[in-house]
Amino acid sequence: MSPFSKDKALGDCTPEKAFWSTHGVIVRNIYEMEKFLEFADEWTFRYHINLDNNKNDFADWIRDVLEDSDLANKLEGVMEKEKYLKIVKERIKELETH
Repeated sequence: MSPFSKDKALGDCTPEKAFWSTHGVIVRNIYEMEKFLEFADEWTFRYHINLDNNKNDFADWIRDVLEDSDLANKLEGVMEKEKYLKIVKERIKELETH
């Protein structure tokens, strides 16, 4: 994996690496992920995060595609949508100001 890049973390990924939600919503960057999380219903959120099956699609995509392992690590184990969204928003603010 290449070194962390703030521009990569905040920018659009290539179309083939976009996150596809269970409902077909396509997410290309962390800003779109933030909006998706704001409007996703609980069922959709739980579809992508299931700790019983060791599944966290959002954190995996953030780690593998945006290459932001710091954010992905913070999201591991978080099951509450509002807390998850708060962590994403805080990371965006942190990246934008540094």
